[in-house]
Amino acid sequence: MERYDRQMKFNDFGENSQKNLMSATLMVMGAGALGTHVSEMLVRMGAGKLIIIDMDIVEMTNLHRQALYTEKDAEDMTLKVNAAKEKLCQINRNVEILPINAEINSSNISAILRKYQPDIVIDSMDHFEIRFLINEACHKLDIPWVYGAAVGSKGSVYGIDFKGPCLKCLMETLPSTGESCAINGVLPPVISLIASMEVSEVIRYLSGKGFSKQLITVDTFKIGFQTINIDELKNEDCVVCKNRIYEQLNKNMLATVQSNCGSVYTLRFDESVFNQELPGKTIKTSAFVKLLTYKKYKLTLFKDGRMNVHGISRKEEANALYQEMIEKLSEYPV
Repeated sequence: MERYDRQMKFNDFGENSQKNLMSATLMVMGAGALGTHVSEMLVRMGAGKLIIIDMDIVEMTNLHRQALYTEKDAEDMTLKVNAAKEKLCQINRNVEILPINAEINSSNISAILRKYQPDIVIDSMDHFEIRFLINEACHKLDIPWVYGAAVGSKGSVYGIDFKGPCLKCLMETLPSTGESCAINGVLPPVISLIASMEVSEVIRYLSGKGFSKQLITVDTFKIGFQTINIDELKNEDCVVCKNRIYEQLNKNMLATVQSNCGSVYTLRFDESVFNQELPGKTIKTSAFVKLLTYKKYKLTLFKDGRMNVHGISRKEEANALYQEMIEKLSEYPV
């Protein structure tokens, strides 16, 4: 306990809250910018068990804003969850770190939550569709969660325990602005600040004081900060927290062709594709991922059959490439 002396001396936190933190199971969904900062802070503070879920590898473009990772991780195409665990264990060997290399979707999120039974889920994802899914799954299983988002210089945080409004209450429909860090960029200061506010909501909750009941918004470039009391925003006829209708949970999110941040599309194939001969030129391989080029495209093929394609601007182009790849793959031996 001595290593946590300075935080326990803060009266509103204290020794009891430290014990609660040390016995807590916390789940961080996403090991990107927010997820790495959140994870490092919680590990330094002495969380009991930290579960980190992500499906991606470390890339050079991650390093300006994502904590824990190094150039060597990017060069080695290391899975983010494995790289994060390695660094976090060096920071605090007393914290149990469980890395899960998986894509969170409607078919597995409930099973993951039931299996690991986190006390709190911390959102560190990069698009709203998955956040609406987290909102529904956590409501269904009665798990508190902290929403956090950052793009450009702006960010927002909100702790959700379903006593006040849920995310669906605040946003009736999925935002259609198309904002993402791949398109609009993101400044590292807003990542650090939003991650800090997410952790602040977590430790408030574990200290018995509950979430702040504030929707917190910041702009680190304009140096602006705003809080809104969210009680008045609760929708008394919300489809999720009132009527328990879970549209995202009942939706198949695993489309064969899916648009991601920026000019990136994910094409989904059977996982056996990873071990067969592939069209194009293989640039680099590891046990979990292969980098290839095909025509004008850069391809990242994951062991589970996901293929991220960089340089596609339209869904029609992505669909055409998917059909072309299916035909090409059928020509090669399995």
